[in-house]
Amino acid sequence: MALVAANLCYTYAAGTAYEVPALLGLDVHLECGDLLVIAGTTGSGKSTLLRLLAGLLRPSSGTVGLDGSPASDRRSRGRAAMVFQNPESQFFAESLLADVSFGPRNLGAQEPARLAADALAAVGLDPDTFGDRSPFTLSGGEARRAAIAGALAMRAPYLLLDEPTAGLDRRGRRDVVLAIGRERHRAGVAVVTHDPEEFLPSATRVLALHAGETAFAGSVDELLANPSPYLEAGLRLPEVVMAQLFARGRGLPVGAMEFEPEAAAARLSHARGTRS
Repeated sequence: MALVAANLCYTYAAGTAYEVPALLGLDVHLECGDLLVIAGTTGSGKSTLLRLLAGLLRPSSGTVGLDGSPASDRRSRGRAAMVFQNPESQFFAESLLADVSFGPRNLGAQEPARLAADALAAVGLDPDTFGDRSPFTLSGGEARRAAIAGALAMRAPYLLLDEPTAGLDRRGRRDVVLAIGRERHRAGVAVVTHDPEEFLPSATRVLALHAGETAFAGSVDELLANPSPYLEAGLRLPEVVMAQLFARGRGLPVGAMEFEPEAAAARLSHARGTRS
């Protein structure tokens, strides 16, 4: 069972004088346990891709299937939960607990309030403190975490997140990254981000877009072995990785890349000693 997109194309205002091609021939495969990082500069088509995967847009050509059914089919209802880039656009209820529990309640889940409370706690929002608050009184960072909680509470097989850590402080980013990591045990997760540093260490695959096309698609190991297509798409790797790539380019036997600065420093020190 998987979320599969094949030869996916989308054009805004198709058939008019204002048509704009947004995506050209993309392939996506997402299964339970996967963490797919979708990276790209502004205007590369990342958010459009997520909307197509969620069934919110119909492709101009190509297909999107959720466990064998078209993404836009009623049988796919509730199987992909999406968090938009602007979380305030998702709120409508009088209290945060009611808002977060709406998804599971609408899908007929048992104990939707408990699912909502668990999801709020997972993203660092104490349900006893925040549950009765209006979602429209939340700060920007709290609103983003609350929107993610709404998706988590649905317990959907596929979780699609558009810039989930944007605007969060260090603690908020940590809580969200940990919550997403836990979700991978039961779901396939796709994360759109301008800054993939927080997700690359645990990602299973990376999809880099440039002007609506695939600039790179592969595992993290494949990316680190040949980062040129990724970098040429206007993207950057974490500084700790760039330092190791630079050392490797200067002939040091760096070996496998490390994402933790302490581990990278130890590996570089060992490589220098080996060379000398």
